[in-house]
Amino acid sequence: MEEHKAVKIFTTVDNLQAEMILAALKDQNIPAYKKDLGNAGFLNMYTGNSRFGEEIYVADINVGRARQVLEGIGLLPEEE
Repeated sequence: MEEHKAVKIFTTVDNLQAEMILAALKDQNIPAYKKDLGNAGFLNMYTGNSRFGEEIYVADINVGRARQVLEGIGLLPEEE
């Protein structure tokens, strides 16, 4: 079985944006996860959202497809 590296594809402004991105990736069958920045995890738990941001990661083999999803929802400029 081949191992794949996790690659950061985006840093969100808050937890709500991270959840939106994770849902969009999941809809395209692209496994992804988020990593809290700063005290984001603590604030997400107690307030439901944080302004510390989140990093979104996907497997290295899914980076191209994931970027297309982000472009499709207007979060990345389209590549030329």
